[in-house]
Amino acid sequence: MSKQLHFDMADEDSLMRMALVGAERAAQGGNYYIGGALFGPTGDLIARASAAVVSAGEIYHAETQLAVLLRAGRAAGVFGRTERFTLATTLQPCPQCRQICVQQPYLVVLYGAATATSGTELGDLGATFTNTEQVRIDENGGAPVVRAANLTPEVRAQCENHRRLRAPIIAALDTGAAPPMPFTDLLELVELRDPAVLDAIRASQERARRAHRP
Repeated sequence: MSKQLHFDMADEDSLMRMALVGAERAAQGGNYYIGGALFGPTGDLIARASAAVVSAGEIYHAETQLAVLLRAGRAAGVFGRTERFTLATTLQPCPQCRQICVQQPYLVVLYGAATATSGTELGDLGATFTNTEQVRIDENGGAPVVRAANLTPEVRAQCENHRRLRAPIIAALDTGAAPPMPFTDLLELVELRDPAVLDAIRASQERARRAHRP
């Protein structure tokens, strides 16, 4: 995990570089070159995540892992329910992941590389806009909650590396040359700056299960 703990939220290059670390880790593990990073309301780095397609046996997009972490952390009382969090992801979320993200109140998603499959040909919101997203926009003072990050050309080009590196992954999936590991849950894939956060979430989930057992 990065030694830097706090980030200037106006410097979106620095936020995306943390997501790119996750993308590098994903590529090293034989997965898509896609990563994400979650930041707290004061710019503290909370966690990073990597795309997990081959290694986890399912398509676990980085931003989905982090949105699930935020939701679970809020349910456990670890994160504030009305504090604003920022999620940087190297690739524009697909429609399914976008909806998971916009279900989380007070969360802004910044992406690096755009992709036509996520609606950019129809405008940023055209293909995936929902009533829920309008609620989030209202929470955000009328500003978009999913938008392209303000990046230098150098950092944006790094995010676009996924195009160059995706062919070997697709070939491995098509041929079955890379057998997946057994199913694992999303929280187990997240790299947390403070591992105690996951311990608190797990303890809260276990208490909830016990409370609902007959």
